[in-house]
Amino acid sequence: MSQRTLIDASMGRIKADLVITDVQPIDVISREILEGGIAVKEGVICRIGDVSDLIGNKTKVIKGQGRYAAPAFIESHIHVESTMLTLTEFAKAVIPHGTGTAIIDPHEIANVTGIRGLEIFMEEARDLPLHILIEVPSCVPAASPELETAGAKLDAFTIDRLLQDPMVIGLGEVMNIPAVLNNDEDIHLKIQFARSQGKVVEGHAPGLKGKKLNAYIAAGIMSDHESETAEEAVDRLRFGMTVMAREGSIVRNMIDILLPLYKEGRDLRRATICSDDLSPVELADVGHLDRSLRRAIDAGIDPLVAIQLVTANPASFFKLPRVGHLAPGNIGDIVLIDDLKKINVDLVILRGNVVAKDGRLTVKIAKYGYPPDMRSTIRFGGIPTVLNYMIPADDGDHKVRVIIAHEGSLITGSKIFTLNASDGYVHPDPERDILTIAVTERYMKGGHIGVGFIQGFGLKEGAIASSIAHDSHNIISVATSPEDALMAVSTVSQTMGGIAAVSGRKNLASLPLPIAGVITDEPVEKVAKQLQAVRAAAHSLGCTLEHPFLTMSFMALPVIPALKITDKGMVDAKEMKIVSAIVK
Repeated sequence: MSQRTLIDASMGRIKADLVITDVQPIDVISREILEGGIAVKEGVICRIGDVSDLIGNKTKVIKGQGRYAAPAFIESHIHVESTMLTLTEFAKAVIPHGTGTAIIDPHEIANVTGIRGLEIFMEEARDLPLHILIEVPSCVPAASPELETAGAKLDAFTIDRLLQDPMVIGLGEVMNIPAVLNNDEDIHLKIQFARSQGKVVEGHAPGLKGKKLNAYIAAGIMSDHESETAEEAVDRLRFGMTVMAREGSIVRNMIDILLPLYKEGRDLRRATICSDDLSPVELADVGHLDRSLRRAIDAGIDPLVAIQLVTANPASFFKLPRVGHLAPGNIGDIVLIDDLKKINVDLVILRGNVVAKDGRLTVKIAKYGYPPDMRSTIRFGGIPTVLNYMIPADDGDHKVRVIIAHEGSLITGSKIFTLNASDGYVHPDPERDILTIAVTERYMKGGHIGVGFIQGFGLKEGAIASSIAHDSHNIISVATSPEDALMAVSTVSQTMGGIAAVSGRKNLASLPLPIAGVITDEPVEKVAKQLQAVRAAAHSLGCTLEHPFLTMSFMALPVIPALKITDKGMVDAKEMKIVSAIVK
């Protein structure tokens, strides 16, 4: 739309396309509630206030009935692949909950398929009513080839080219902290390329403090979503970082971070709420950012402050001048809410068009056709056997390293236990919750299978497996026996990816994820139902974790301490080196 047309509409010389009457617009900058109406012309807000003279014969009129109008919500950091959905199905799921913009870091699809997957995501995103902006993943792979086998690699010069696309808003979370602090040339080139183009650089700094935090920020990294306490958040805010309080499905520290800061009266303009990793079950059952807002408000945060955290604040950080604030000249992305404490989204308007009402889409969104090469990404270098999931040893007792998993945290512990070996291999001990964990390489790049031990899952029989294993997404399994491990891995590979729970020779339940082994183009309701069935199957095997598959997926991420596992073996994530499962 031309500026003249916008001004003519603002002045009342031409009529608006859409008018909302009797509404209470929320000014998210000053945190005030206004009165009047909102008028939109060609997808852009042309007036806020008295809009009665802008109603013509062709104007769509929406009666606000005293409801509140807020800017459509902005997701400031999410890996859409965590929902197990394609971008299209993700858009269908979140739009009715008031989300108008999503900043995504697609490092799962990128770690599997590289630039090919990123370009397909960008193509799919262009035709969606949801405004999707992409951060180029900074760590593909997340760790060095000595530590794991990855599906792809994005070097600094490839990232520089991708950064030039208008849809790309910045560099995704920089997870390889040792590379930053040790002046690795490749990671610093990536940061430099993003900053030179005026784009953001997102961070990932769990537990970082003191001189290491100073150096990490000095490198040019601008945000962090890994704070677990208010004290950590304050450290980052003081040094100019934007803190993204995470309210995902496995890690929820939004209240722990924001509530103390709010009660202390601290300035929260450099804070946002993000999802990071979000289960399709939670998305289908309780929503997206609207559910995070309800939790923040229930905890005692003022609704206008909470709404600011998902509108004006992310818009400011990402330099999005035309969204996140209801103002003339801004995009007509508007949500109507009947109760500021309950955040029930009644109506969603994106670019001046009604796209959802009463929790349901009102527009059709065409299915995107993923090409065949994106559906055939699991290829074993050799056929795994039971022997591959055994740790050979002389008969007798042996001291072994054991990963200690904690629900709700990506950080693991590390302990030494004694296990018995007989028949030439060390046996897991389900009675003490010491199970076998294995990562099977899936890219036909050597056929490595790393095997170790883990505690925290509680399985008494059978096994679970998944092709979602951050970030290289080899197939990860937790099992009570080598036979069950093989069965679980085979079940996942037969559907070209997914998750499964097995016992003996029986597949108890599975969820196929045939697109890159991490997502499916099925709707969120079906995916949620299948995921619940697989979780129930895992629980029937004795698993004590609420989110066993999400927790298991992070056991293969070697850049987060303390002890992890990859296809190359167990990894001391503090020393960044492979260590033997058996203590020599």
